[in-house]
Amino acid sequence: MRNLKLISAAFVALMFVACKPTEKNYKAAYDAAQIKREQAAAEQMRPASGLLSDDGPSLRVVDGDTIFVTRDRLRLPDGQRPAGEWGVAVALFKMSTNAVATASDLHEAGFPEATYLKGAGGKHYAVAGVTSTLDSARNIAADFRRAFPEYPYIGLPGAPVIIRY
Repeated sequence: MRNLKLISAAFVALMFVACKPTEKNYKAAYDAAQIKREQAAAEQMRPASGLLSDDGPSLRVVDGDTIFVTRDRLRLPDGQRPAGEWGVAVALFKMSTNAVATASDLHEAGFPEATYLKGAGGKHYAVAGVTSTLDSARNIAADFRRAFPEYPYIGLPGAPVIIRY
């Protein structure tokens, strides 16, 4: 009986000592997860050469300018269709609050047509401008790239995406 108590006490003590989490362990696990997340994001954003994609933006050359173009059912927050046929998306989010905040920042940074548009499947775009022609959308995208050469293009393939809706 006494041996059973000693074994039980030793087992309990070993559990507390052996499974003790440390800040160092948490940080190492967090860093490893962060690296995996960044690698996965980079893989998703990398254009696939030689493959056709029905659900992502495709590269097109228009008057010597390479642009990403896609189609989506874009709507204003009130459900109405925006004016024009083309939107120049500079960020894509899963949460509308992020898209609204980004569009507000763009508006303050000199893009008066900047707005937030909802896409199909719960997508929320921050759009630098909307227009009626592909050529003017391409010009908005070029102006944006010149104004913000280091812009991160969150959720997009490293450049503005022109969306026909």
